[in-house]
Amino acid sequence: MCALLVLQQLAILLRPSVLQTPVPRHRAAAFLASREPAANGATMLSNAETSAMLSELQLTADAPLSVPPRGVFCTRSLDLTKIKCIGYDMDYTLIDYKMEVWEARAYHYSKEELRAKGFPVSGLKFKPELVCRGLIIDTERGNLLKVDRFGYVRRAMHGTRMLSRAETYEEYGRSSTVDVDLRSDRWSFLNTLFSVSEGCLYMQLVDRLDSGALIADSVPPFDPGRCSSYSQLFRAVQRALFRAHVQSTLKSEVMQHIERFVNFDPEASQALLEQRRAGKKLALITNSDWVYTRTLMEVAFEPFLPGGMRWWQLFDVVVVSACKPDFFTETRRPLYSVATADGMLREALRMELGGQYAGGNARMVEKVTRCRGEEFLYVGDHIFTDVNMAKRCLSWRTCMILQELEQEVVGLDQGREEGQQLRALMSRRDEYAALRCHVRSELQRRRAQRDDGGGGICGGDGDGGSGGGTPSEWEVSAVASEERLREAIEACEAQIQPMVETEGAHVNRYWGYLSRAGWADKSHLMRQIEKYADIYTSRISNLLAYTAYFRFTASPQSLQHDVPHAHLKVRSAATGSGDIPRVSPRSET
Repeated sequence: MCALLVLQQLAILLRPSVLQTPVPRHRAAAFLASREPAANGATMLSNAETSAMLSELQLTADAPLSVPPRGVFCTRSLDLTKIKCIGYDMDYTLIDYKMEVWEARAYHYSKEELRAKGFPVSGLKFKPELVCRGLIIDTERGNLLKVDRFGYVRRAMHGTRMLSRAETYEEYGRSSTVDVDLRSDRWSFLNTLFSVSEGCLYMQLVDRLDSGALIADSVPPFDPGRCSSYSQLFRAVQRALFRAHVQSTLKSEVMQHIERFVNFDPEASQALLEQRRAGKKLALITNSDWVYTRTLMEVAFEPFLPGGMRWWQLFDVVVVSACKPDFFTETRRPLYSVATADGMLREALRMELGGQYAGGNARMVEKVTRCRGEEFLYVGDHIFTDVNMAKRCLSWRTCMILQELEQEVVGLDQGREEGQQLRALMSRRDEYAALRCHVRSELQRRRAQRDDGGGGICGGDGDGGSGGGTPSEWEVSAVASEERLREAIEACEAQIQPMVETEGAHVNRYWGYLSRAGWADKSHLMRQIEKYADIYTSRISNLLAYTAYFRFTASPQSLQHDVPHAHLKVRSAATGSGDIPRVSPRSET
């Protein structure tokens, strides 16, 4: 196992840039050939041989146990040697925006769109901590929800006020008829960082709708009849955000001040260059238009490319204005080639290698690259438009870019000690509860025997009631013990509940961890990532450390019946009860 870990690190570190001297091939082959081959002719390495190889290559390798914030994480095993083409989205993927800066301007332009419609938006300020990716808006009730992988609501906010556990349960408890089904128009899943400004503005306007200020302070041409409910208000905010992205001067402002909006990452260019050197075809598939794409890619990539190389030369095909998700589903969409630098288009019948296009569909990309299905890896930041649709419609392998992941990994590490304390408290509470259950059961059994004169079966009152007759000394002691155990359980719960409610507050004081919902359970977003993304990471340059030949192997999925659990076994000294009975195997009849 140790040798395997070292070799895995060797695959990451074995790069041309770190090799100091040529390696004599005959010396490396000598100890490899000395091993007795397996049935398939392959040979394994001992730890000594692995160390010798590293020494000969003048490399060092280790396998740290900590989780790297810039790691690439695997949900379904993926062998990059089998990938022939890698496709990339641009926004929040190739181009790594400064989220708070971009979303603050999107919020500003959306607010100005609403102001022009008569909405009273003066005094509203962008607060990015109110919203995070993966939350769900209940447009019927004006609530923002954190949902777990089963669809149960774990945290909720109405307007900008967090609801208590009791309020959340009252609205979305398990006995409620409310079903969080994203196929319904009632629910809006915030599945990209572009949704942060939308969610923030909507929740702030919900406060004004509740207070009456939205209608009382509005001015013409505001129409109260079209904004009197939470769902109508949500549609108004959605339209304003769309106009801010498409019709306002937001993108012009970004193009004029790219360094203000974009994180520059020299290693992103190097990652793409290495993939090309490894024989991979590359494709850029973005919903952004040609001028915006060209402007940002020139500034963000060309300074880090070899002399004279242009950004579009990284790709075998470039597709702008792709109109995802329709790009993945429709087979009859018009195709245009980009004819001039300023984006003039000419109708085209097919794609050719090295071309730049607008429109078209994914089948055309598969045809021009001669790659299809699991030979294609698509990398994007949108869990639905990029990852879900590419996998469901085309069986492409997928990589999810989650910018917040680095902060999440660091936050999980910082919260590990508190998590261990919480697990210890829960374990102690469960032990108390198990012991109390046995005491109650044994107490009920003895009372039944006493009341029945030591024979037969008596149902009793089910809660350990006193029954008739004089209680024995043991029964008196058992009643006192049960009460003490109940108090101990309540004492544990008093410490557990606030810790559960504030879990992950150092990451986000409202919503906690991005990947968690409820104690030690996965969020709905994390469930979507596990279902549709084969690998996920925080930025594309993280792929550089793994090489273009790496095999990502998913960890074994745990099964509750395959994981050792601590079970408290209590036996009665008088009767021996409490043993788990041995059950004979079923026999077929």
